[in-house]
Amino acid sequence: MRAVSSLRRFDLTRGRLGPEEEKEVVERLSRGELVVYPTDTLYAIGCRALDAAAVRALRSAKARDADKALPLIAADLEQARSFTRDWSDEAERLATGFWPGPLTLVLDASPTVPREVLGAGSSLAVRVPASLFATRLAALAGPLVSTSANLAGEPPCRTVDLALASFPAATLAFDAGPLDGAPSTILEPRAGGEIRVVREGRIPIDAVRERLGPGANVTTL
Repeated sequence: MRAVSSLRRFDLTRGRLGPEEEKEVVERLSRGELVVYPTDTLYAIGCRALDAAAVRALRSAKARDADKALPLIAADLEQARSFTRDWSDEAERLATGFWPGPLTLVLDASPTVPREVLGAGSSLAVRVPASLFATRLAALAGPLVSTSANLAGEPPCRTVDLALASFPAATLAFDAGPLDGAPSTILEPRAGGEIRVVREGRIPIDAVRERLGPGANVTTL
């Protein structure tokens, strides 16, 4: 059983983390600690995505159905691509057009992604956020689970205090002040060039069609 750590909270409104602070953060994440952190949309509850035990702890804290996949954030396009397979031309066009930013791509996962992340499926939902802090965290510790810091059926937590109240199991937190971002748009590139819209969020579908060009096959669920 992993030792229980006390809460370590950082105030990002006062500036970036120093080298020693970054080292401490990586060590704590490597121990499987759960983290509340800001993205370019809202606060997320997460952990190291390649740590199966930490992902199980996160699922328990969020009461997430075991069959449902958990989304990830990556540091950059290269890191995101490394955890997927069958990266299509459409995925490349969308990623280079909207990353970093509020676009999530649903793609076949590589064998390196733990089953605890994928749930009952084989697809990975991943994005590179337009948050320098979130991408720095993923660069330091590897890709992170990034699910909204609210319990099922509850409204999004727009402050770190509300997120910590919902997730007392989190022992690492980063306060960037109140957040009020719309959720990401979720797209699933499929065989034959089809792009399925799972959820329209901050990026409008018209912008997606414009990025893909004439003849784009964009469908909704």
